[in-house]
Amino acid sequence: MNNTVLQTLTRKCGVKDGDVIIVALSGGADSVTLLHTLLSLKGQLPHLHIMAAHVNHKLRGEESERDMEFVAALCKERNIELFILEEDVALLAKERKQSIELCAREVRYGFFEELSQKFGAYIATAHTLSDSQETMLYNMARGASLHGLCSIPYKRGRIIRPLLDVSREQVEQYCANENLAFVQDSTNFCEDVCKRNKIRMSVLPPLRSLNEGFHGNFRRLREDLLNVDDFMLQTAAKAAKECRCSFGYSAEKLLLLHRAVLDYALMHIITDSGAIAENRHIALCRDILASGGAVMLPKGAQAICSQGVFRISLPAKECAEFELTLAHGLSFCFGDRVYKTQLLTKEEIINRKLASLCIACDKIDGAVIRTRQEGDTFTLQKRGITKPLRKLQNELKIPAELRNTALVAALGSTVLWAEHIGVSAQGAVSADTAQGIFIEIKDVENYA
Repeated sequence: MNNTVLQTLTRKCGVKDGDVIIVALSGGADSVTLLHTLLSLKGQLPHLHIMAAHVNHKLRGEESERDMEFVAALCKERNIELFILEEDVALLAKERKQSIELCAREVRYGFFEELSQKFGAYIATAHTLSDSQETMLYNMARGASLHGLCSIPYKRGRIIRPLLDVSREQVEQYCANENLAFVQDSTNFCEDVCKRNKIRMSVLPPLRSLNEGFHGNFRRLREDLLNVDDFMLQTAAKAAKECRCSFGYSAEKLLLLHRAVLDYALMHIITDSGAIAENRHIALCRDILASGGAVMLPKGAQAICSQGVFRISLPAKECAEFELTLAHGLSFCFGDRVYKTQLLTKEEIINRKLASLCIACDKIDGAVIRTRQEGDTFTLQKRGITKPLRKLQNELKIPAELRNTALVAALGSTVLWAEHIGVSAQGAVSADTAQGIFIEIKDVENYA
């Protein structure tokens, strides 16, 4: 079994000799086996640094205390550095108005993330092939897509699963052969505790009895699914990029995609925006591409299709009024964006083709850069037509959630420059312009 774990660790999890691994150690057979096998790989990976972490959720009374004490003793015996978090999850779940299962998961993985960042470490969880089977069936019953049927990934960020090609039966045999002590979580054998237990105890055993090669067949199926899923993810990302348009994605172009690619592309667009969705949300998003409308997504986000543009709207953030005297050499943050004002010569403006985006320096005396205000007007350069800024933003299909957070450079109510639009007739450079100000905008997360 050690060879299987070594291959999974290095080939599928990407771990190299010299890396730091923190084992999520519950004290159960799976996590004890994981710790033991990783320590046994010192011959092949002599510089691998192993530590452990344990979370006491305080959900099982004396049993939870017993598990914590067992883990502490095991790590002391093996000279493994151990990190322990104790949290009354039942109380915390009540305060957060969450399910205990969700709260426990957030507490657990929040702790792991802190440790991972502190030590630059991988977090190794003891999920097995059997866990993967349970997850696939559970996801299938809940209406998962092909992506959901891929079950548990070998690696997600800094979380790795080195036992994912090892069955629970192999773990039990390993513990017996190596004479390893471990603790049992009594709730793992109660079907009423969670749906996964019912799958573990009542659904999978009959399936495994149908064919002695069940585990091997499942591994191959999962490998095929992962390969197809990876191909679809790459194809969808490329397709979504080709469907990009101002303020979102062209609904017309999205509808031309093959149905399978479309579903993956919609999921890519949603997750790339920072929102989340399930398979049922994707089906609803398909519907609004043709007819328009909105789909409520989890945690207050929305998928919106309006005027032929599909976009994701995240929950609105409080946006205070902002005002700053306009000048060159400014660098400031507002909302999720970083702004820099650059002074350019006439030659630079022409060479960089920025004439429609630069504010003439001889027109900025007394101007400020600020948030939109009632009464703001914008005069279009080519047509010479003056319109209320609100109306112009609507005509240009600027999403409603961006209008209040978009900055303007203005003299009184006369807008010289507006974010997402450009420079007005009053702010435009002319033949007599010697210098101009260009306002560069980047997302905070992309700013370097």
